[in-house]
Amino acid sequence: METNTKTVSEEKAITHDENHNIGNGGFLVSSCPPGTIFTREQLNEEQLEIGKVTYDFCQSKVEDCPHDLDKKPVGKDGIPVLVKLFREAAEQGLVSAAIPEEYDGLGMDLVTDMYVSENLCRFHSSFSVTCIAHLGIGTKPILLFGTEEQKKKYLPKLATGEYMGCYALTEPGSGSDALSGSTKAHLENDHYILNGSKQFITNGGWADVAIVFTRIEGKYSTLIVDLDLPGVSRGAEEKKMGIKGSSTTTLTFDNVKVPKENLLGKLGDAANIALNILNIGRLALGFAVQGGARTVINTTIKYIKERKQFGRSLAEFDMQLAKLSDMCVGLFGIESINFRTAAPIDDKINEQKSQGFSAESIIQAVRSFAMESSICKVEGSEELYHICENAVKMHGGYGYTSEYSVEREFRDCIINMIYEGTNDINRLVIFDFLIRTIYSGGIPYRVFTEEIQQALRTREFKYSYAGTFFEKEKASIHAAKYATAYLVEKAILRYGKDISNQQQVIEHVSDMLIHLYVVDSVIARCHYLKESGKYTEVEEAVAKVTTVDRLEKIRTLARRVIWDIAYEYDVDRSRDDLEWLLSHTEYNGNVFPLKRVIGQAVLEKEQYYL
Repeated sequence: METNTKTVSEEKAITHDENHNIGNGGFLVSSCPPGTIFTREQLNEEQLEIGKVTYDFCQSKVEDCPHDLDKKPVGKDGIPVLVKLFREAAEQGLVSAAIPEEYDGLGMDLVTDMYVSENLCRFHSSFSVTCIAHLGIGTKPILLFGTEEQKKKYLPKLATGEYMGCYALTEPGSGSDALSGSTKAHLENDHYILNGSKQFITNGGWADVAIVFTRIEGKYSTLIVDLDLPGVSRGAEEKKMGIKGSSTTTLTFDNVKVPKENLLGKLGDAANIALNILNIGRLALGFAVQGGARTVINTTIKYIKERKQFGRSLAEFDMQLAKLSDMCVGLFGIESINFRTAAPIDDKINEQKSQGFSAESIIQAVRSFAMESSICKVEGSEELYHICENAVKMHGGYGYTSEYSVEREFRDCIINMIYEGTNDINRLVIFDFLIRTIYSGGIPYRVFTEEIQQALRTREFKYSYAGTFFEKEKASIHAAKYATAYLVEKAILRYGKDISNQQQVIEHVSDMLIHLYVVDSVIARCHYLKESGKYTEVEEAVAKVTTVDRLEKIRTLARRVIWDIAYEYDVDRSRDDLEWLLSHTEYNGNVFPLKRVIGQAVLEKEQYYL
């Protein structure tokens, strides 16, 4: 097999193929996967069935709920309607997919767990966030870091919905710097005496148990706290822009006596627990917004087909068709990166565990794709924002009223860019994990940059690819990988250890990595569809529009970055080198008819179906 430059050996070319399922930046130093990534179309019958059960439940119980969930309605028995819906979902096993069967869960793999999350998030964000917070950050810390006694005590109740869980990390004096909290506990005989306050706690008003982060003997640690203990108090519900129906409160602890056996992990384990749980949570959020985006698109399709202006339906107007196409292309990209990320994590878990459930195998597998999980979170949340924005605009004045759900969905989607680490923080995480992986030798970055330097010296760019599908797209994307890796190397050389303080550079490079991961995954997915005979002119249009849009954005970002990272005496040569690399990313075409193909296809189907 030929490789990217004339001087690289066949052995190095083989390395590219082996990088397809390496996380934390493996996609940057490999050729576009030849249809080998996992895609939505590969879900098996069992996964599709549990997804349908989840969807049907949410449609009948949540979408058709006779109450306005945003008003936090309460039943005649005094129990909030949303809490009742949560318990009904739990009875169906919908909040316990990842919990092993020995703790009354379903024992499903990660892909299935994520697919359930997607379908839980189809109809109302207040219900969605209640369930996702419970099954993610409210339950997984015990699942992954708890002792056997802790798991036996708490997981069955969390699995069946007898208990609702929450996660108490943020404090009034800390935001993104969450591990700087001042809540404290000290050991007295057989109990830790807990004092402090936590803020913005999802499920805070309803939860039965909390994962609480606190300082013990000067070490930031974690306790499992039953919220019916004396000394626990809950603040008033926060008045929020969106997700108004969910519970968000403060939790205050005044000399709360927590049994010493409720220490989660070891003293000083808080950072390890929090960061690893966030890695999983970010991927789960990617799938959650995927579910919400699908519903927003379907709602918009129905509206523009029915709404008439100037004697014809909105669906007949070219500009509206283009907006609808943009929404569908965006969702196709979200789906592509989400499933691509989740599947190899499952593969790693299966490789690492010898028998039965292994918490450590999950932790290490998820951590190996932490960078990609952050990409899923950032791309998913921001793309959902754009989808909701278009939906409101396409609804016109009605989109600005509570008569139509897109008004609520637009408000609700903002929070996705804030929790699980703000998107600004996640951009720093994306870059940080790439640098760590480079220095640790986790990806063959040195080999890759040697290829780039050889290409620059000889001004010869050659790219061979497995198979014959999407040759031009893959070559252009690979050139964009060259350009991105070239800028990363120059940034490291320019700033050294101070690179972590160059946040504008980091932001731009992280955005380049995000666009690369999306376009790489979309083309790989379309390759699979073409190879398996499921490919149509719609997917072809999606592939081409995605390639044009993403490579155009990468070129713009790259041209801004080079001015900052090149030394003054070398800026002209550096720009020349970059422009030569970018010249091979040129992939242009008339996207207008392509968008018409996509828009017309979903209108005929009357729903997003790609």
